[in-house]
Amino acid sequence: MKKIFLITGLVFFAVTQLLGQTVKIDAEIRSRGEYRDGFQEPLADTLNPAYVNNLRTKLNFAYASPDVKAKLSLLDTRTLGSTDVGRTGNGLGILEAWGEYNFTPEFSLSLGRQGLEYDDKRLFSYNNWSNTPGAHDLLMLKYDGSTLTLHIGSAYNNAGDVNFKSLTPYTLTYKTLNFVRAEKNFGVLSVSALWVNDSFESGTEGDLTASYRNTVGGNIRLTDKASPFTMLTTVYYQFGRDRSHRELSAFLFAFKAQQKLNDKYSLQIGGDTYSGSAHDLDAGKSNTFNKLYGSNHSFNGSIEYWRTLPSQGLIDLYAGATARFSPKMDLNVTYHHFRTAKEIDADGEKSIGSEIDVTANYTFNSQFALQGGWSAYLTNDGTDLLKRKTGIDTRFPQWAYLQLTFKPVFLNK
Repeated sequence: MKKIFLITGLVFFAVTQLLGQTVKIDAEIRSRGEYRDGFQEPLADTLNPAYVNNLRTKLNFAYASPDVKAKLSLLDTRTLGSTDVGRTGNGLGILEAWGEYNFTPEFSLSLGRQGLEYDDKRLFSYNNWSNTPGAHDLLMLKYDGSTLTLHIGSAYNNAGDVNFKSLTPYTLTYKTLNFVRAEKNFGVLSVSALWVNDSFESGTEGDLTASYRNTVGGNIRLTDKASPFTMLTTVYYQFGRDRSHRELSAFLFAFKAQQKLNDKYSLQIGGDTYSGSAHDLDAGKSNTFNKLYGSNHSFNGSIEYWRTLPSQGLIDLYAGATARFSPKMDLNVTYHHFRTAKEIDADGEKSIGSEIDVTANYTFNSQFALQGGWSAYLTNDGTDLLKRKTGIDTRFPQWAYLQLTFKPVFLNK
């Protein structure tokens, strides 16, 4: 048996090397334990905090040759204890399954279920923090040159295998998605532009309405390896109609910068402004920006009070410091101050509290890493209004976690 495995391995290695192919099989086994004492919203003091441990497992198969690339990623996610010791559960599914053909070294076409991640992950992200990361079923044309990239993607969704158009609205996600993204590198400066058109169905049987939402804008990034200063500016405008078929006019402006003081310490500062709707705005209109399919955890505080933006919009001003004690270990502390862009009510309330986030990372090697964090939210009357806790005594909101990530590589030839 050992001889058979040895001969098979040698033949496989020889064939892949001869044909210029590479095959990689790897996995990610990630366990995160969380102490939730006011996570995502203040916890009434009549309730007790929770401790939850989640397990996410990914198995990845990747193939590449001069002409073809392909990837299959299987995902299982569960809360520890949700299945008894005699059962395995049935949460295994396909996270990604796509193939890509290279017409030239720069120009290719990909088709299948694939993750999208651009810029700082604000509008498109794999959502890797989540126990259920996201992917899109789409066709995409790509041009990836040395200084210019251009991606054009398109998706059309159905709830099942049908022979005629459904009479009921499709509500699982968007009905259609079309986007164009370009990025040009000018040395230390890179500029990206993005246009996204997604549509949604609503209505009753036989009387369906389609709402088309457009998001246009881009990023300007300054990065110079010879300079300790980096900067990213983001601007987007949304128009058309939102998922509720309201007339939409909204914007996002964001800015963040980092200054390295030396090889060990760096400072960060930034601000996000998401437009919002006034409390007396006409019912058929909306000025509330939507973050589309980006990362919720990476922005506006780790305790995730504003993962879904308030209808009044959000202003997040933040500052932080990072200490890198060694190539393996770093610590970040960030303070956020939150306000709504529009008044919450007729009294003119805008302030909705502040937050402190602490995150530490220790990377043992490429296959094992440890991360931990603690967050606390300082609530006020505005927080209670938006979280519907007015008149309710709540505990001091805090959240802590410890995450272990294993990334074994079974084969890489």
